[in-house]
Amino acid sequence: MCSTCKCRVIEGEVEMDSNHALEDYEVAAGYVLSCQTYPVSDKVVLDFDQL
Repeated sequence: MCSTCKCRVIEGEVEMDSNHALEDYEVAAGYVLSCQTYPVSDKVVLDFDQL
């Protein structure tokens, strides 16, 4: 539950298996934990700098 891998989905769709670190408002804003996320669209762009 460190959230070091927190990033924002800029383009595409992903599914997050587990989330014990992000608040609901962060998820609603497009943030995910990359270590718990897999792509469900052909192209995914993640931004690790917008924290």
